[in-house]
Amino acid sequence: MTKIENILDEVYKDLTELTEENFNQKFISAKLKMQKAMEIKSQNSSKLGFFTPSKKIVQMAKLISEKYDNVTKDWANKLKLVQKEIELSQNQKKMTIYNR
Repeated sequence: MTKIENILDEVYKDLTELTEENFNQKFISAKLKMQKAMEIKSQNSSKLGFFTPSKKIVQMAKLISEKYDNVTKDWANKLKLVQKEIELSQNQKKMTIYNR
């Protein structure tokens, strides 16, 4: 495996392991690793005049993109759920005040 392939594997692993407890650490780690992969790609492009990604790099890029989309959707859904719980709590509070 090339260095970029290894980095992309690590990015995918970071995104897979995201939890509420480690979100800041893992998300930042994935972002920094993606930046490193882009730097290596740019260096290779400037040295060789071109960069042809391997099938593994293309595959990992697609997997990372899909995983990122899924993570984003999951977090958006969690936020919506929390928002609904807050609204329900506020409505219950209003009902309690109204019933007094």
